[in-house]
Amino acid sequence: MSWSPSPTTAALELREVGHDYPSRDGTVPALDGITLSLDQGQHLAVVGPSGSGKSTLLRLIAGFQQPTRGTLTVHGTPVTGPGPDRGVVFQQPTLFPWLSVLANVEFGLRMAGVPRKERRERALHQLALVGLADTARMRPYELSGGMQQRVAIARALAPDPGIVLMDEPFGALDALTRERMQEELRLLWRHTRKTLVFITHDVEEAVFLGTRIIVLSARPGRIILEESSDLPYEENPRAAPGFARLRERITEAVRHAAHQAH
Repeated sequence: MSWSPSPTTAALELREVGHDYPSRDGTVPALDGITLSLDQGQHLAVVGPSGSGKSTLLRLIAGFQQPTRGTLTVHGTPVTGPGPDRGVVFQQPTLFPWLSVLANVEFGLRMAGVPRKERRERALHQLALVGLADTARMRPYELSGGMQQRVAIARALAPDPGIVLMDEPFGALDALTRERMQEELRLLWRHTRKTLVFITHDVEEAVFLGTRIIVLSARPGRIILEESSDLPYEENPRAAPGFARLRERITEAVRHAAHQAH
C-alpha cells in the first residue's frame, strides 16, 4: 500500500509532548515540552548529549510508545501506533539472516498483503535506488555493514512512507564508510524527497544531513536550540562558508547541554 500526503497539513507536529518512564523510584522524565512542526520534504536532525531523549523522541513518532502528555500528529492524524506512513531504520540493520536480500526488502510489503509481483517490483526498485540491485539473491551475512544498512533503508522505503525515521543508523560504521553513507543518503533523498527525522550524536553529521537541526537538553530533553540550514543541499555543504559556523553553534549548544547533565 502506498501512502499519499495531505498538502494542507504539516507532515509532523508535536505540541508540548512529554514522556516519562516508570522506575522503582518513581517516574523518570525523558522528554518534556517538545513542540515542533515539520513540513513535507524537510530533514530534521536531532542531536543532544547521551540520555537527552533522542531515541525516545523517535520511538514516539514511530508509534512504538505513546506520549505521557501533549499531542503528536502525522499529517493531522494522531499517532496511536506504528503505520505505513512512517518507515524506521534502526541503529543495527536487524535483517533476517535466513532470508535473501530481496526477501528482506519485500518483508513489510508481504506482511501488508501486497501481491507477489508488485512487491518484487517495488523491492527491486528500492534495491536499485540504494545501489544494490546485484545483491538481491545474496544473504545479509554476505554483505558489508554499510551494504546491510542500505538494505535496511531500502526495506524502510519499500512501503512508500511519507516520513522516514533513522536512529543513528551509521553509528556502528567505520569513519570512511559512515561518510560515504551520509553522501549516499543525501543523493537518495534528492530522488525520493521524503521527510526525514535523523537521530545522531555526531554534530557534523547533523549539519551535513539536516535542513533543520534541533538540540535537546540533558534529561528531561527539551529543545534548547533550533536552526534552519540554508546550506546548498544539492551540492556538498561542507564546502559552503556557513558550514563551519553552523557546526560550531550546534557543537556549543551540545557542550552546554552535556555540562548541565553533570
